[in-house]
Amino acid sequence: MKKTAIFFTAIFFSVFAAAAVEPELEQAEAAEPSPVEETTDGAKSSAWKFELETRFGARVGVYDEIVWASRKIDGQRYKRSELNYELTPAFYVGFDVSVSYKRFELKLAHKVFFSQECGTLTDSDWQNDDFCSNGDIYTQTDWSEHKLFLSSNYGGFAGFDIEAQGSYKFYPVEFLTLAPLVSFNAQHMGFEAKGGVGRYGLYDASKRRIASYCDPVSSMVSIFEDKPVVRYDVFNLFLWTGVRAEFKINSWLNVNLASEIAPVSLFFDFDQHLSNDRDFKEFAFSAFYAFRQTIKTEFKIKKNLSICQTCVFLFTGECEGSMYYKHSSEDSYSKLMNNTGGGQTIFLDLELSAKIKW
Repeated sequence: MKKTAIFFTAIFFSVFAAAAVEPELEQAEAAEPSPVEETTDGAKSSAWKFELETRFGARVGVYDEIVWASRKIDGQRYKRSELNYELTPAFYVGFDVSVSYKRFELKLAHKVFFSQECGTLTDSDWQNDDFCSNGDIYTQTDWSEHKLFLSSNYGGFAGFDIEAQGSYKFYPVEFLTLAPLVSFNAQHMGFEAKGGVGRYGLYDASKRRIASYCDPVSSMVSIFEDKPVVRYDVFNLFLWTGVRAEFKINSWLNVNLASEIAPVSLFFDFDQHLSNDRDFKEFAFSAFYAFRQTIKTEFKIKKNLSICQTCVFLFTGECEGSMYYKHSSEDSYSKLMNNTGGGQTIFLDLELSAKIKW
């Protein structure tokens, strides 16, 4: 999947949500008190609020696993390998539980992903300088493509997205609520790639180089049939900080916008190359490398019942850290000194949910 397609999908969903047609509402519904009245009311029944939101959604995006190396002639860093785990899409279910006391709100959110065929894994390598020490870091020597599945790590579910968030509300004007927020977010996805085809450049001893994978003469083709090729588990931990703006458009429509950055994020993964019995793991720490934007429209059906459409876009930079290697039969990993590893995550969540308040 082209990464730019995710941006266009986000724009389309936002425009669609903003242009949604007004639902039919009960005309006899009583007017609700303003946020200021609710928070300044001394009655305990109005100070406490509870919300439950159930959701169904789809995630489209890409999880990149990257290996960097140093060129032997001058130490220049270059991308030696890149694996792209593409979701087109992956489906999930989830829920939010929120508890509010006056201006304070605490929310717990959880998503779980179904095991399914979800897209394609592509694997690319630039191996000339590593194997031939000839300074060539631009010729792509290897390429392969495989069917990608979300694996059954949790009895039919492939991964999770869990978040605990706290916020504090301000009411600058009647139609606007601003809420600075902070949250801890843990994400995990488990993948398995099967079958597919690979193209590999051949080594030319006279030129001391590996040919391009697409060279019609000096390359070979491998067929993987329907056998498992790669198992991959990736974990992302984020500490998010940001602000949420809630706009009350009218009595039946609210629009929420939340922009967040991650001052601290951790990336670690486990990669099993099953076709050649090699295992890798990487660990990377990043500061201010992740951004998340949420757009949510809430259509009120009754006083305590709403239907919501939500778009969540997440983007991280390419984080780089330590890389470790072992043979599959070995117990312990060894740290690779010339290579570093890490990854990048880009995805868009599109979901429909129902919210109950009491």
